[in-house]
Amino acid sequence: MTETMHPPLRDRLLTLIKHPQFYWWCGHVCLVMNAFLYFMSVLSLHPQLTYYKRAYSGALVSYGIVLWKATGGELLRKLDMEFIRNENVQYFALAFYWYSYHPITVTLLPFLVFSTFHVLAYIPSALAPMLFPEETEDNVNSDSATVQHVCRQIKQITDEHHELAMQVAAYIEVVGVMGQLILGVISFQTSFLALIVFAHFLRLRYFSSPYTRQALWDTTEQLDRWFLPLADDPRRYAQTASKIYANAKGIVIRYGSGSLTDDSNEPTTTTTTTTTTPRQGQN
Repeated sequence: MTETMHPPLRDRLLTLIKHPQFYWWCGHVCLVMNAFLYFMSVLSLHPQLTYYKRAYSGALVSYGIVLWKATGGELLRKLDMEFIRNENVQYFALAFYWYSYHPITVTLLPFLVFSTFHVLAYIPSALAPMLFPEETEDNVNSDSATVQHVCRQIKQITDEHHELAMQVAAYIEVVGVMGQLILGVISFQTSFLALIVFAHFLRLRYFSSPYTRQALWDTTEQLDRWFLPLADDPRRYAQTASKIYANAKGIVIRYGSGSLTDDSNEPTTTTTTTTTTPRQGQN
């Protein structure tokens, strides 16, 4: 029986940390850990702003690395419409805005969903093979078998629940975040600029993400069921609510009806995939 020879652990670790992908993963780990800590602090009625800021710092690191790799370090020379349509650019800009704005808890949830899948997907694809190299069938031990089994389970979980997770993230953005911003503007707790920024973000996502489109269609359909029949209600406040909704819907449709470019509906890869290689359009 011949023993499989692998480089020493120190050399394997040095190889791992020399790759930008490792720091991309560390950014997602930072986001996931601090997001959970922040949510726990919110539930304890003592929100800790530090965790909120750290979570978005992790997002900025991860998306920043993807953009840096995609542009070859020449970000300023890539500022065109194709660059703006890159979903990693959109999420990087949104993360920077939320980082600079006062905390809105629900805005962290979509980032948490994406980062959780990236953190998990990186383990079987890069981390485990580097720390626990595969042995030959004749030389496999119980530890290697356990690691391989765990990796297969992680991959199965991420593959099976990917579609559902992306749909949930889209509904959180459309219903949770946008709803919170609208209520905040109405109650004078959120600036109108924040609503405009996120509305434009959703407009960009509408053209590139089928999950966002479906979430917007379903939400609009449900709102139509609630508000449009009120136009025939004899109560004045019900008719007023229906009219306000119809006018607001018309404004939104006119705002979002124009495409970014003639090829704005070209298929693009997204940040919401479970791939762990930082690349353009990874959301």
